[in-house]
Amino acid sequence: MRNILVIKTAATGDVVRTTTLLHCFREDSVWWITSRMNADILPKEQKCLKHVIAIEDFYTNNEIKDITFDLVLSLDDDKASIEIIKDLNYKKLTGAYRDKETDKITYTEDSAHWFDLSLISHYTKEEADRMKFEGKLSVQAHLFKMIGENFTSQEYLIYEGVKANPDRKLIGIEARSGERWPTKRWNGYEEFAERLKKEGYEVVFFEQRNSFKEYMEDIAKCGCVICGDTLGMHLALALKIPTIAIFTCTSADEIYDYSIMEKVVSPYLWDAFFKTTYVAKAVEAITQEMVWEAFKRIYKL
Repeated sequence: MRNILVIKTAATGDVVRTTTLLHCFREDSVWWITSRMNADILPKEQKCLKHVIAIEDFYTNNEIKDITFDLVLSLDDDKASIEIIKDLNYKKLTGAYRDKETDKITYTEDSAHWFDLSLISHYTKEEADRMKFEGKLSVQAHLFKMIGENFTSQEYLIYEGVKANPDRKLIGIEARSGERWPTKRWNGYEEFAERLKKEGYEVVFFEQRNSFKEYMEDIAKCGCVICGDTLGMHLALALKIPTIAIFTCTSADEIYDYSIMEKVVSPYLWDAFFKTTYVAKAVEAITQEMVWEAFKRIYKL
């Protein structure tokens, strides 16, 4: 049995899709370092996931410093995640790390196919963004490739305390997105909700909850979820709820659809691709009819 350490802290949606890797470590002992806010989303019921440590508590956790890891998967490039690596004992490191000679954050060769597309890419940002835009691999496929495995639709493995109980007539809409990505917010949700109501559906707009569990319970009741590239999208996929996802500034190809998702992609995606400023034309190009056609396909109307 190997000792495996996964370092994946934020954002929460990225942590959720990284849980697919646990399928590859069924016979191992997995430690996972994440942010404190994400700890409750991880599937602690999974036998292989032995330890979940909040990165905020890393330097007060003496137990981890006595472990020699067979593999450390360093999947974040932020300073806090990188700095803890120097205090770890391991046989193999895959992912991001700080080069001792240059003092710059870089990445291992076996993870280059992913980090070449990132903010720490060896390429220019324009080149990295272009490669990301043109890439066809899902994030899960990239993650599996790092450890020499093939992604074959392995499902998310998250907190197991909520089970889907969908009502086909109840449609959930996640109109919110993080402040970093204003272009993710489609301006047509309210109008689309009115169309759904006229067709006899009940509509709920998701709101802030006190816990992931409560948010998951809201999603689990819905027959379909309509959203952007958000945490709500990942949780809906994890709960196997049919999903319509609107892509206005992030990669649609990186999101694996599990055969239960319809993607509505802005024709001006490249103009807004991973831009943190609002790009109106990328949002306004998503029409009501585009989303309605996706709804008809996923509900087979």
